[in-house]
Amino acid sequence: MPSSCETAPRTIAFFSPELVSGGTQRHLLEVLRLIDRARFVPLVIAAKSGGPLGAAVRASGVELVELNLGPTMVSRDFLRCVRETVATLRARRVGIVQYFEWRAGMIALMAARRAGGCRIVAARRSVPKERGMQRLLAELVVRAADRVIVNAELLRPSGRAGQRTDVIPSGVDTDVFRPTDSSAEAKMRLGLAADRPVIGTVGRLEPRKGTATLVAAVAALRAEGRHDATLVVVGDGPLRAELAADAERLGIQSHVRLLGDRADVSTVLAALDVFVLPSRTEGMSNALLEAMATARPVVATAVGGTPEVIADGESGVLVAADDPAAMAAAIGRLLDTPVLAARIGAAARQTVEERYGARSMVRRLEAVYAAVASSGGITTGGRAALVPARNLDSLEECR
Repeated sequence: MPSSCETAPRTIAFFSPELVSGGTQRHLLEVLRLIDRARFVPLVIAAKSGGPLGAAVRASGVELVELNLGPTMVSRDFLRCVRETVATLRARRVGIVQYFEWRAGMIALMAARRAGGCRIVAARRSVPKERGMQRLLAELVVRAADRVIVNAELLRPSGRAGQRTDVIPSGVDTDVFRPTDSSAEAKMRLGLAADRPVIGTVGRLEPRKGTATLVAAVAALRAEGRHDATLVVVGDGPLRAELAADAERLGIQSHVRLLGDRADVSTVLAALDVFVLPSRTEGMSNALLEAMATARPVVATAVGGTPEVIADGESGVLVAADDPAAMAAAIGRLLDTPVLAARIGAAARQTVEERYGARSMVRRLEAVYAAVASSGGITTGGRAALVPARNLDSLEECR
């Protein structure tokens, strides 16, 4: 007799703007890896083609559809993407669509309404950076969803949309990101001196990530003459050339390594003496959790959801955004006090183990998908009679 919970696997289409090496995309890869394939069949639809993570999606055994959206949203090209997506949703019998970012959300919403039979889940993982009309569209795609998932409480939308919102913190694989005793070996694998301190960060090279502040902080730290430190930066983006120019202007170009996108982030983290998250805005950073899981002592800006993760002075050090002097002082203190750095790193690891494991995150996401799939409302702009967030735990019996 079929289960009263689910009779067949539900197909979920995950809409991503593009498959670059960002926190949202790495989060998606974790979901694809751990989601219960007996209950849910994942499909990934990328608004733009290309990107270094496309191969990783396919390697996980998940079908990838690339729409090749051009630079302009209001265009025939956008309508082509909607038509192609409608055909994909119908052909794959998609029951749930989940989207990240407003451009992918606009395509997903329009296509789901035309295809029919789809429940809508919006995911918000960072503080909206859009302005003007784009900001309105970013809000629209969230408020039009049957269910909303955010990874930090501060991202919960106001009004009725907030009542349809589940706060599910980001999660990392604590088996992949774990403490290691081979810091010197990891440094040598990156071509770095084993006996010199290494400071690092991971993130897209764009203004909101604040990487320029970190470059300035490292320059200030080196100017003090106490630490012959090297800065390594994992990630790519529009500010790469500008950051290289900043390093040259500050006279530290030989001590800054812009590594670009990397598949071996865990190796890079193992080489760090201090990890820094210099963001100007943030939701809940995957890179931060990965560094904490690796037991790296962390300096992070007190923005977005970061203070929800870090207990200042215990599992990390919080500083103000856009303040190179404060950042340099915090980094210097950890480099000067190995016992303190080790204690903070150990507390960071414990925090992630207890609260931010990837498997726990995916189980909670599955509970949301099950609730949405079993609800009576279909693409109703949030007026569906969905299972309240407080009752999701009762769905665990359907696993």
